[in-house]
Amino acid sequence: MNAPAFAVRPRVDTDSSTVREPPGYVQSDRARGERREKDASSIAGDSTRRATSTSHAHDAAIELQRSKLRVRRAFAYAQSSVSSVGMMGFMMWMSGSSVQVFSIMVVFGGVAQTTRAILGSKATFEAFRDGDERANVAPARMMFVLVQLAGLLLALRKLNTMGLLPSHASDWVGGWKPPRSLERAFGGIELEF
Repeated sequence: MNAPAFAVRPRVDTDSSTVREPPGYVQSDRARGERREKDASSIAGDSTRRATSTSHAHDAAIELQRSKLRVRRAFAYAQSSVSSVGMMGFMMWMSGSSVQVFSIMVVFGGVAQTTRAILGSKATFEAFRDGDERANVAPARMMFVLVQLAGLLLALRKLNTMGLLPSHASDWVGGWKPPRSLERAFGGIELEF
């Protein structure tokens, strides 16, 4: 007729040799010791070797996935710098090309920000590597540096359009020695009217 509202689940006997821990699960030392004693008493030598080799292969696969994840995160960080350089370019465009305090602050801030980012890129991307030798973050770092160099060139172009970059010969006239005169004129007769 009607089944009861609750069902009794059948008892499942889980043998510790067939069940693997999920990725990222860290078992306490006490539980590991109890498990080792149980495994040693219940599992034959051949099956222990197979389980150990499977476990090592599983651990290697997990480490490979983690190193790939580190590289993906490094590329995501490098790509996120495109938006910050774009925002800096928009701010420079909005500040105008006249020489004012605000426009000078925005442009010099852009130069300083990109220079600091390029100089600190090694430490930034070593943090993504986190001691993993397989995680190759060099391409992501190169992409990051290229994006920052584009921002630096944008800021230098803005400085040039504002006239603050010494790019003409007339900007260096103050440092030149005066030319030697090729002619001399000496006094003559004064004319009085």
